[in-house]
Parts: sequence; structure tokens; C-alpha cells
Amino acid sequence: MLAPLRSATASKYKQSLLPVLVYIEEHLDEPLSLNHLAALAGFSPHHFHRIFQHITGEAPKEYLRRLRMERAVYRLKVSPDNVLQIALDAGFKTHETFTRAFVRQFDIHPSQFRDVVKEYRACAEEIFGQHVNQGFTPETPLTLRFDMQKEPVHVENVPGQHLLFIRYKGYENLLAGSQAFFDLWTPLFEFANRQGLEYSHETLIGITHDDPYVTSEANIRFDACLPVSRPVAASYPVGYRQLQPGLCVARRHLGGMEEIAKTFAHIGVDWLPGSDFCLRAAPPFEVYTCERINGNLERLHTDAYVPLEPIKRKITRKK
Repeated sequence: MLAPLRSATASKYKQSLLPVLVYIEEHLDEPLSLNHLAALAGFSPHHFHRIFQHITGEAPKEYLRRLRMERAVYRLKVSPDNVLQIALDAGFKTHETFTRAFVRQFDIHPSQFRDVVKEYRACAEEIFGQHVNQGFTPETPLTLRFDMQKEPVHVENVPGQHLLFIRYKGYENLLAGSQAFFDLWTPLFEFANRQGLEYSHETLIGITHDDPYVTSEANIRFDACLPVSRPVAASYPVGYRQLQPGLCVARRHLGGMEEIAKTFAHIGVDWLPGSDFCLRAAPPFEVYTCERINGNLERLHTDAYVPLEPIKRKITRKK
């Protein structure tokens, strides 16, 4: 059993680990060895393994496996890739080992899961309101509940941005009331003020790494992000990261923050499979347009973004 860490030591380790967590998220498709990750953090592999498990509650290998498996679920929903390709990209050597791990974690075969998603698409246009697919129950993490109302979507090139961010874990942060939700940004405003950084209260960003229908509530990651004018060396709990420029599909979200997953579900499950795009290796994010009312930040509207790239189609040469 690992001994408790002193508060100052824990903060030091979290500061060292935060850039490594971001690196993992941005390179999840690549081989990520313990030695490489430890070197990024500046620790020996043995010491890094202990620190990582202290801070995240998971060993590095378990953490990587979980993130790749959860991403595989999303790809089964929205990509045309076959199960073998998804399994290999998730770090499994064979279709069989991926299938066993998938069934063990989600209690459903990956091909059965994809069949249920196809069934959903077939009836989506005929049903209005919430729908739970046949074959799923409220207890399974793969339950699909979507709002059938179709707000328009559009594709746009999103510019890169410098971001200050604080990582929060737990779905309760997304379900809080309006003012409590924007209190998550208060330490970022204070840090930016101390650093003399230019920013605006009117445009805030939230990076939503996880699907709440798949990831357990305790493990859901949410980055409250503040666009700033330049790169900066941050100190924990504030971190620095970049929003990479690129193509995204966007949809205006109507309703409460507790229903944002439905907007992302519509983009991924309904719109994406019929488009000429596939997922880019970057997390979805939300842009909140705000204004101050009686001294408090109030959300005017939210736009949901999913990073894309064009599908590379094979060129058939005429004989």
C-alpha cells in the first residue's frame, strides 16, 4: 500500500505529472513506454510509476489501456474502421484479445455494440425525444440517450490558441449551477491577472475528454481553459496547453450543461458517419459565450466542437 503524500509533495508531483497527462492524450495513437513517460516527467521509471499511481489512482499501463479502450468505443460508434483496426490502434495485438477485454469491461461484444448503434441510426429519424436502444439498459455504461432534435451543424477552420487550464475530475463539475460552473475559471483569471496576460471573460473554453456514457463519473476529465495572448510558464494547479488549429464540426448547444453529451452524440453518431470527414486525434471542446450580469458570469450560449480531418479515399487507377 502506498503511503500518503504531504500536501506540498503532492502538489509538486502533480505539477510534474500534468504535462505528461497532456502528452499522453495528444499521443495516444503512438507507443508510450514507461521509460519515455518517466523521462518526460524527470523521474526514474520506478519512481514515476509510484507517483503516477499515487496521483491518478491507476498504474500507467492501466491508465493507457483504459483511455485507449474508451476511445475505441467512440470509434466503434462513429468511424467506418473495422474492429481489427480499432483493436490494433487501441494497443491490442489481436482481434480476440481486444474482444475479451471489451466484453469484460462493457459486458457486450464490440460487433454487437456496433450493430445496436446501426439500429439506432436506422430509427433516429422516426423518433423524437429520448430513446434508449434495444439491447442496452440504464445500468450499462454504453447506454445511448440522444435528443433527436437536429440543430444545424457546420464545418469550420478553428485557429490555434494559447490556453491556461485547470483540470477537474468528476462529472459533478459539469452539472453544477451556472455561477458555480464558471467559478471553475476563477483561479485562471487570478493567475492571468498576476502574469499580466490579456484575456476576455466573454469567451471561455472547456475541453471534454470523456464520454459520460462510457467513462465512470470519478474518472471524467474536464479542462476549464482560458484563452490568453501568449505562452506562459504555469504553476500547479494552473497548466498551459495549446488548442491546435484545424478543421472542426460545430453545433450550437441548446439547453442545460447536463445535456451537452446529447449534442456531441448527434455530431458523432448521426452527422459524422454520413460526412466526408473522420475524427482527428484531438479531444472535443466547448466554447462558452458569456457576459457579466450583476457582477456574475452568465452563459449566453455554448458551441460544441469536434476536431475532424478529411477522409483519405483510395484512388482507383483505370486500366
